[in-house]
Amino acid sequence: MRARFALVTASALATLILSGCGGSSTSTPPSGSGPASGNQTNASQASLNKNDYPVFPDADSGADPAVPAAQGGKGFTGDGWQTNTTYDLVGDPRALKGGVLKQALSDFPVTLRQFGPESNTVFNAYILRKLVYEPLLWLNPTTLDFVPALATHWQISPDKMTYRFRINPNARWSDGEPVTADDVVATWDLIMDKTLEDPMDKIVFEKFERPIAESKYIVRVKSKELNWRNFLYFATGEGMVIFPAHVLKNVDGKTYQRDYNFKVLPGTGPYELRDSDVSKGNTITLRRRPNYWAAKHRRSVGIGNFDQLAFTIYRDDNLKFEAFKKGDFDLHYENVSRRWTQEMNTDRFQRGLIQRTKIYNDNPSGIYGLAFNTRKAPFDDVRVRQALALLLNREQLIKNLFFNEYPPLNSYFAGGIYENRDDPKMPYDPQKALELLAAAGFTGRDAQGRLTRNGQPLVVELLNSDKGSERWLTVYQDDLRKVGVTLNLRLVTPETAFKLMMERKFDLADIAWGAETFPNPETEFSSSLADIPNNNNITGIKDKRIDELLKQYDLEFDQHKREGIIREVDGILANLHHYILLWDAPFQRIAYWNKFGHPPGYISRIDDYYSASWLWWSDPATEQKLRQSMADPSVKLPIVPLEDRYWLDQDRTAPGSSGGTGSVTK
Repeated sequence: MRARFALVTASALATLILSGCGGSSTSTPPSGSGPASGNQTNASQASLNKNDYPVFPDADSGADPAVPAAQGGKGFTGDGWQTNTTYDLVGDPRALKGGVLKQALSDFPVTLRQFGPESNTVFNAYILRKLVYEPLLWLNPTTLDFVPALATHWQISPDKMTYRFRINPNARWSDGEPVTADDVVATWDLIMDKTLEDPMDKIVFEKFERPIAESKYIVRVKSKELNWRNFLYFATGEGMVIFPAHVLKNVDGKTYQRDYNFKVLPGTGPYELRDSDVSKGNTITLRRRPNYWAAKHRRSVGIGNFDQLAFTIYRDDNLKFEAFKKGDFDLHYENVSRRWTQEMNTDRFQRGLIQRTKIYNDNPSGIYGLAFNTRKAPFDDVRVRQALALLLNREQLIKNLFFNEYPPLNSYFAGGIYENRDDPKMPYDPQKALELLAAAGFTGRDAQGRLTRNGQPLVVELLNSDKGSERWLTVYQDDLRKVGVTLNLRLVTPETAFKLMMERKFDLADIAWGAETFPNPETEFSSSLADIPNNNNITGIKDKRIDELLKQYDLEFDQHKREGIIREVDGILANLHHYILLWDAPFQRIAYWNKFGHPPGYISRIDDYYSASWLWWSDPATEQKLRQSMADPSVKLPIVPLEDRYWLDQDRTAPGSSGGTGSVTK
């Protein structure tokens, strides 16, 4: 079992959610506090002492002189407010600026919008939301403490219903305009605009009254209902990033959908995405802002190091791997166990020109499975869904095709404190499957030997966007055929698959959902979203008990009780069988050309491999050695360990941990 936020369940998380307090955390050493993993330049003698890096450099130097200190202007003291000036470094201070990190994407994002239909893509969440835009507060990925971002200070009322934020007077948009309280109001207005057609975000932010700009730098928002997640979602990128009011004054929800599908609004983050750097269907390039307003802040130390982040689309997975081996791009995420175990023993890997490692951290597992559209018969019958799950021989597939790299996935909240250990394990059982299908009415056979109900054969169309998955899907298809079930595989582009799922136009769909740092089952499993397009409840889950539990979850400020609620939700979901759950990968398998520096653990504690985009850096000394090795086949470079468990080791050794909670036994 993989540790999942084990260190924050009792102390840091309680502080985070109950009071919103900042403060120092020593539970996990900062990434830059010790020797860096892998290759590291020796040229930089940057201090590793966090106190050498100011939290608010040149404080209030950009403040509007017309705004008094009491209203958040220059000289604001923060008396009666909260902030955090003791947080640890996340990036490595020895990181160098410059260079390009080239990566690959398997599909072009359906949209580059942060809100609205089809906006909940991996690229939007892990690249644009992290690097182009910023929230009011930053969630430290090591300690989960709140850290000042666009806001320097915050207040939470005693009843936990009203929040106030003081905007940093130095904060600037990429077009040079100052950030103000009006930007927060305008962002909320956009999200709540009906023409935006974003039911998932609307269900989150309609819990607030319209924010009020008390002054140029102070904004207040009041919750309509008590919910422990309200502050988290309003304040951090877990829910809302801030957009510029001076642009939004001419943009409503409909206009944002139409005009900003493949371009972005000005942001406040360390990178910008220009219209000219988007080649639809081909490439996306982000550029580091030379005038980033928070470049000297402690939270920015060692972060956002590359001058450019270049992404190229490779729709064929095999061609993508071959392009990586040739050096067409630098960092490769490997999701095919055959390649990982069998095809990475070539000369360049053996000599250390290309490194590879399997990273274990506290990134939560998501859902990977075949999703049923239960709005359509016969998938509205749980017996049919359960039978089709029992006909998938996961154990055989994992052994024969996946080299025993993965454990079976049995939970919707796998890998830690929220997982229900009593979830059904769904072993391969054709006999039981046939009994369930017979109970559901599939008792006849047609001339082709197919199971029928009322003369109609059981035929299933499976929507798939990854040609590589056909290797195991055809095995499943054959096993279904043997018992009389027809499975038709429909291969489409990732963009088409996503669109069809959002529009509910499928029978069965192969899909993977990422997990959130703090579970928000409301946006995944609420009955209110079941029959509305463009949200994550693609299977049409409607369950009264889940809805009751979601309401309890929202009002529960005790973390341990929340864990119990999610475990009950997990158990109900597992027994509803809306997904045929597949297998889990409690690690990140990456390969990269040996020319980079990176902090210990490679990536952040709670993120996936995309965090290399803002934590790694180009290392000229290492790249020079790589060039020498390329020219001389006799030269070998040191090879990093095949597994990296830095973050799990930190979990085990941190004060207050329970010893083995960070271990991996899968």
